[in-house]
Amino acid sequence: MSILNQLKEEQLFTNAEQVVVRYILKHPRAVINATIGEIAEAAYSSPSTIGRVCKKVGVDGFAQLKIKLATELDRLIENEKAVDVMLPVHKDDDVRDFPKILFNLHHQALLNAYHSVDIRVVQRVADVLYRADYVYVLGSQQSFILAQDFLCKTAKLGLPFSNPSMVGFNNNLYRQRKAKRQAALIISQYADSRKVGRWVDDLKHIKSEICLLTSNAKSPNIWKANHAIIVENEEESVGKIGNFASRTGMSYALDILYMMLFVKDYDENLENIRTFLKDRERPDW
Repeated sequence: MSILNQLKEEQLFTNAEQVVVRYILKHPRAVINATIGEIAEAAYSSPSTIGRVCKKVGVDGFAQLKIKLATELDRLIENEKAVDVMLPVHKDDDVRDFPKILFNLHHQALLNAYHSVDIRVVQRVADVLYRADYVYVLGSQQSFILAQDFLCKTAKLGLPFSNPSMVGFNNNLYRQRKAKRQAALIISQYADSRKVGRWVDDLKHIKSEICLLTSNAKSPNIWKANHAIIVENEEESVGKIGNFASRTGMSYALDILYMMLFVKDYDENLENIRTFLKDRERPDW
């Protein structure tokens, strides 16, 4: 059930909690842009009461409540119902509706990502990767494809990014002799596999600054990483027919990161790309 619909179930809340609920329902846009302290003051309530309301509607805290609320409000503007990201189509659906269903699914995924990605964290990650003398870009399975795509983009910037498995080392991590400052970007939807755990441990051993991009806010590896970009989506590890929402959300975050890296040497990067295109237009003979 949606957050807005749950908030309308008055029997779920105590009298004190209903005061908060009524304020949220009356001022949803203001809630999205406010702190928990500001809402507590405006609703003549307390942060602890707001925290109890959050738990009763199935979210971990006020920050997640704002993300869910913002996404639902955007869907209402588009006048579209939510798509089940685990099973977006059913056998009785008209195949002519598939384009619209998938459009809505990806639109929904982008809204989740837009409202959940902390741009300040992405900026810190961009700074870390830009300053590093060597950067490992790591991902497995579906995330490996995202890592490859990110590497193809950043290759245009002349940055020292590499994925060990792409050059035949099977993701073995070795300290680069001339790299005084090493960093790593681990891309993983759930970030809780043994492989990701091993990467984190190995990277710590070679004193690399670790940046993690994940959709799992409860991953134990978040606390081991130096920086974590969290991209909200509604996919679970079991029962989905494809990585639709997660792929869209993670790609969106990586594109933001790439743009931040690009603008650090904007004029030089633009000139290099234009020169490359000009050279490619010359005949081979």
